[in-house]
Amino acid sequence: MTREKPTSIGIVVTGASGGLLALETLHLIQRLKEDNPALESHAIFTKGGKRTCALELSDVQRGALYSLPDKSYDDTNLAAPIASGSNTLDALLFVPCSIRSLSAIAYSQTDRLSIRAADVMLKERRRLVLAVRESPLHAGHLQSMLTVSQMGGIIAPPVPAFYLQPESVEDMAKQTAARLLMLLGLDLGEHMKRWEG
Repeated sequence: MTREKPTSIGIVVTGASGGLLALETLHLIQRLKEDNPALESHAIFTKGGKRTCALELSDVQRGALYSLPDKSYDDTNLAAPIASGSNTLDALLFVPCSIRSLSAIAYSQTDRLSIRAADVMLKERRRLVLAVRESPLHAGHLQSMLTVSQMGGIIAPPVPAFYLQPESVEDMAKQTAARLLMLLGLDLGEHMKRWEG
């Protein structure tokens, strides 16, 4: 099945470690909007996501994180437009994705907006990418990943591309964010370094 380039992108920030990765992802979406003004970002910050970002990011970084999305929703708002298949996103990325969120998606426990939005993506056959941030993994984690993959989701742990010789944690986060957005179907152009052999 061929898919149109997405214009409506959802980002879910969960309680797993990786606030910088979420920030760099939203920064990159903003840069992509310069060439594609129709691109729109929607964000859900889970309770755990807010707590983790408060520990990992500076006040300035958190301010940017919360101001970058075009629209933001409370995770308890199951009446939000993105909770319905008739008004859904083109693509949804959980970055970082906690094991709690992964498991809830795998077993359709849609009591939160983030999980309901993911469920909608799966049932409507739209792109869902989970940057699962956990290690080591036990059989239950792996089974949940397999279940989501079998339903059409993409499991993409945020593994840095060391062959690009990143000079900082920020470089690793930027490259990983670019790779995740590429999986959503966005054209990254010059914003992503690629392996050249």
